[in-house]
Amino acid sequence: MINICYLNKYVVNERWSNQKTAYYIVLQNIKTYLIIIKMKKVFLLAGIIAMLSALTINAQVTVGKLTPPHPSSVMQVLSPDSTKGVLIPEMTMEQRNNIDEPADGLVIYNLSEECFNYWNMAENAWKSLCGGQGKARFLMVCDSGVVVNGTYGEKVALNSSNYIKIYVDVKEAGSYSIQAVADPDNGYFYETSGTFYSTGGFYITIPGTGQPKKHTQGTNLTDTADDTPDNFTLTSSSGADSCKFQVNVINTAVQPKFDIVCGSIQVQGAYFEDSVLTSTPNTQYDGYPNQISVQLTNIPSASFGAVATLETNEVDGISFSWTGILTSSPQIVVMQGKGTPRGLNDKILTITSNSVSNSGSCSATVSMFIPKKRMLTFGVDSDYGYNPGSYDSGRNPKNTFNTMLTDKNNFGYNQWSILRFAGFNNVQGTTLAVNAIGTLDAFNDDDRDIISINSQGNYDGTSVAALHNYLFGLNGHRKIDIVLVGYSYAVAGNATRNALAAELVKFVHSGGIMMMASENSTSNAAFFNILFYNPTPAITSVSGHGAGTNYTLGFNANNTDPSMRPYYCSDSDPILTGPFGNILGRNQGEDASTTMYLMNLPLDSIVIYSGARSVTDPMNYAAIPSTGVTIFRHVEYPFIFMGDGGFWSTEQRSYQSTNSSACPFTLTSVTKNGHTYPNYPYYRMNFGGTGNRIDNTTFIANAFAWCIIQAENYRRAHK
Repeated sequence: MINICYLNKYVVNERWSNQKTAYYIVLQNIKTYLIIIKMKKVFLLAGIIAMLSALTINAQVTVGKLTPPHPSSVMQVLSPDSTKGVLIPEMTMEQRNNIDEPADGLVIYNLSEECFNYWNMAENAWKSLCGGQGKARFLMVCDSGVVVNGTYGEKVALNSSNYIKIYVDVKEAGSYSIQAVADPDNGYFYETSGTFYSTGGFYITIPGTGQPKKHTQGTNLTDTADDTPDNFTLTSSSGADSCKFQVNVINTAVQPKFDIVCGSIQVQGAYFEDSVLTSTPNTQYDGYPNQISVQLTNIPSASFGAVATLETNEVDGISFSWTGILTSSPQIVVMQGKGTPRGLNDKILTITSNSVSNSGSCSATVSMFIPKKRMLTFGVDSDYGYNPGSYDSGRNPKNTFNTMLTDKNNFGYNQWSILRFAGFNNVQGTTLAVNAIGTLDAFNDDDRDIISINSQGNYDGTSVAALHNYLFGLNGHRKIDIVLVGYSYAVAGNATRNALAAELVKFVHSGGIMMMASENSTSNAAFFNILFYNPTPAITSVSGHGAGTNYTLGFNANNTDPSMRPYYCSDSDPILTGPFGNILGRNQGEDASTTMYLMNLPLDSIVIYSGARSVTDPMNYAAIPSTGVTIFRHVEYPFIFMGDGGFWSTEQRSYQSTNSSACPFTLTSVTKNGHTYPNYPYYRMNFGGTGNRIDNTTFIANAFAWCIIQAENYRRAHK
């Protein structure tokens, strides 16, 4: 029986099978009637949705033609005239993300991404059907500015140096494209595409392509006031706000011809990580802005008036450039730096130009400086220089540890400094002078770089709270980076000193840098048992060889127990092979009295530099254990120990070759690579005997350089 009911514009043909419970429905767009057959019963349906809701779970449906669905399908959609498709729900990324608990396999068309998405319940994420990642969602941060790099000349094709940079904030990973065109067009543009694989902030470099058709430079080639730069609009596939920027194209009618004198290049200014390069002269360092001075030569008169350009590539965030008029030959020009440097490594930049002589390129090395550090020193203030914070040795020329470390040629901000470092202010009479103070409790902190305490009583009289505040930079104090202890200080050994020593140990355990030269047996034993968490058996400090004794720096099979070999320094140790010289296998000498050696140190926690047996006193070997240690540094913590309180004891410079058993520390004047270093660390000859050479001074210079580097590494790790 067939009943025909006029409803909507669809025909539904349902055939029932007596053999199976399954049935199918065919919907076809033929005029405006509905046919339903089912077990001789007629169902008048109010519409397609009402009918579908009445079907059992085993229903099979064909939509579009009177054709049975494929046996494998629940629903089959056919186009009546092969000109129509299925329209999936469309929504933006935000609308899609607002779907509450999407079903596994749910499909939508993502308007933001311009791609079909489906929900993958196993990964709890929307997946794209575009054959890869979908379109990224990101913002171009126009406020940060579009950085234009390179020189642009009329009818000069763009090259790899012509690019722009923009900071983007990626909200959702995926593919992207960014482009910039000028209005009106001037023959060149910028374009890039790629994939953001993660969210976050990034700088994007967008290369330029093409060749400017005309210059935008005004008639006054040295003044930009009459220029009419090309106006660019930067747009992206994300559809976010566009960014505006300008590019100036120089007049290349007069051809620049010149050569760069590579040997004339001078890098000027101070360079610190994360500090923006500036055109303002610095008064604290060398007095220059961040710039490179270059001499140009072989400039023919026909090129006078031409616009010349010099520029470098970008290395670790910085570059340099100069654009100007050729006026004479030779000509000194200054390239201004821009950007913010990253990392402490030297930046080796290549200088190129627009000279038609094609004279090649030159390189310039920008050396980074380590920022200022603050130091706390303990030691007797005397002519022997026991306290590294004391600036008045009473000698001329001065020959102390303080003289070496405050000389900017050694530790300073010259491009030729051995360790490029902001340095310590060492000017007497200023608020940053390093003259000794009383106790830390009584000191009115004036932010000086070196705080010097010169008497045992001032150390003992300092409260634990005051020491803690200075060491860790609390209650308005700038924190201490490095602690140096010299003769004849006892930092531990009784209840008062042990409490102060515990603060020093906390400082070291927290990454603070400490170097100690001590021959106080009681203090040494007490301090190291605190430093090494009270090991069993306890660490002991014992008197060794006497004045003038020489000890090997590094392992020596003749006077060291072979079982100790694994704990000695390697051939590439940063202190024995430091910036002031390689002293591996050289000797160090005992000043005037007796070197202390330590026993029962946790060997797996230290690097040994020197054992307890002398190379110049073999007759007394039997009294000295081959397992004793006189110099070591901690493996985990930045700590160095020397068992001689006078390790950096000093005498006048004429004393450096005198046959004696005292004052192993000496400086001299040397010339290296064309620069004079008036207070360079030097070796002592004839120490403790004719022909004996000791290198205490180089060890201290290298060790102090290591201390500064460790302090900077700690700062960078916690900035």
